[in-house]
Amino acid sequence: MALRIATVGTTADLCDAIGAAGPEDVESVLALLGHESAVVRKAVAVQLPYLTDDEPSAELLATAIRMTADLDPQVRDWACFTLGQQWQQIDTPELRTALVGRLDDIDVDTRHEALVGLSLRRDQRALPYVRAELSRADGSVRRLAMVAAGALGDPTLHALTLRHQSGWDRAGQSVADCARRLTDPAGPGDDVLDGVAALLRLRAHGLHGDAQLRWWGCMTQMLDIAPHRAREFYEAVRSRLDGDERALAELRTRSALAVDAGILDLEHLDVE
Repeated sequence: MALRIATVGTTADLCDAIGAAGPEDVESVLALLGHESAVVRKAVAVQLPYLTDDEPSAELLATAIRMTADLDPQVRDWACFTLGQQWQQIDTPELRTALVGRLDDIDVDTRHEALVGLSLRRDQRALPYVRAELSRADGSVRRLAMVAAGALGDPTLHALTLRHQSGWDRAGQSVADCARRLTDPAGPGDDVLDGVAALLRLRAHGLHGDAQLRWWGCMTQMLDIAPHRAREFYEAVRSRLDGDERALAELRTRSALAVDAGILDLEHLDVE
């Protein structure tokens, strides 16, 4: 049933209704774009990705872009997050311009979301901002700055990422390691590539590779940050499997890496 804005009472009730909205409620939710309450506008920004079952419509995309310039920093933050990460498959000049416009935002969260969004699209306008974040004199670096560094993968950032390999929680430590690897001009590391190759070889011959799963997880996280490098990683693993036809078949016909690299269609992924 479509959302009935007219029947909603308090601001809290309205936000709850927005949070329950789906694709059938697009018109009703977008009507609140100019609501006087920043809390309501934030609820709209948060819900935008859930108002479509597929690619965002031109109307939804334009709404998110408009909300990156909202007066409230939390609204801008969520709009940049939606455009930058949740809709990272979308890439238009207007979207990039909106994110560039927030790189100097007074709100630190908004700045970082814009930075990640541009970096995921490998927009070189993000590079000096990432470099500045990793070079902060006070040494305080946010996790999203490391994500942005890994997404760009620029080797000139490698030495800077090495400065920030400790002091993180578990999730941050994984991101820092990925940033280090993705900016390394020598590649993501023989330990990861050898480990993934060993895992595929074991599976191809009916053996368990529990000890090698950590390397698969590391590669998967790197590809979440830099999906454009999937073909590079695929070829590096493939070369390590030369001479083992069963392992090569495992890579080509049963691995998610082959899907990410565009070798294998997800619909034809041959898994048990």
